[in-house]
Amino acid sequence: MKRALCLLWTACLIPHAWGQDFAAKFMEQCTKKGQVECQTVSPKMMEKVMETITRSDEREDTGIPEYLLSKLKSARIITAKKGGEKLFQKAERLMEKNKNRFSPMADYAAGEDNMIFVRKHNETVQELVMLSLSAEKTLTIVNLTGDMDEKFMRVLSSEKIKTD
Repeated sequence: MKRALCLLWTACLIPHAWGQDFAAKFMEQCTKKGQVECQTVSPKMMEKVMETITRSDEREDTGIPEYLLSKLKSARIITAKKGGEKLFQKAERLMEKNKNRFSPMADYAAGEDNMIFVRKHNETVQELVMLSLSAEKTLTIVNLTGDMDEKFMRVLSSEKIKTD
């Protein structure tokens, strides 16, 4: 009985140990209260946003909103209005520590204020992280998780969609 409970306990802990996304890891490092804000966008909220977009967009019949929602598991948005530069550097360092998991979407020169990183499994993007530092020195991190394929990435970057 003890062995079964131990195995059950271990099985419950493993996803929590390995299942952290970049936003969760970054938030752990920000220990000052009120330093950063993290908003998690629930699937229900994403559905409402997509409904609003389709009502005002001529792409309503393409099924794009449903397609995007089907590929996303979660979305987190982190913002920091104070100390944005230091926090941006902290995010860059965390990304550097995790370079075996994340790869940059492009080559970035030192000092760039907008960067996108992805974590892939085969050809599927499982996590997309955008780091941005505005001219007003506000940090924004957008963290999307899911099973994002090439079509999703084209839609996200507003490229024209090829018919499958």
